[in-house]
Amino acid sequence: MRLPELLAGLFYFVYKLVFWNNFTVGIAPLVIGLFFFASVQLVFLGVLGEYVGATLTHVQKRPLVIEAERLNFDEEDPA
Repeated sequence: MRLPELLAGLFYFVYKLVFWNNFTVGIAPLVIGLFFFASVQLVFLGVLGEYVGATLTHVQKRPLVIEAERLNFDEEDPA
């Protein structure tokens, strides 16, 4: 999961437990759920991005190495 969103959700949860009477009813679960599900969505978006990037690399069929020049290789056949 994305760490900033997860930490924000955990911080808000602890803050709610410490200052129980200062919060309006229903706000804490909404904010904690929002940060948690946002972090889950960002993780899956990253997984999807990795998949699309790997697919694009595979479809382009580029060589693994591009040679700028070859040194100490003769063009003649040794046969």
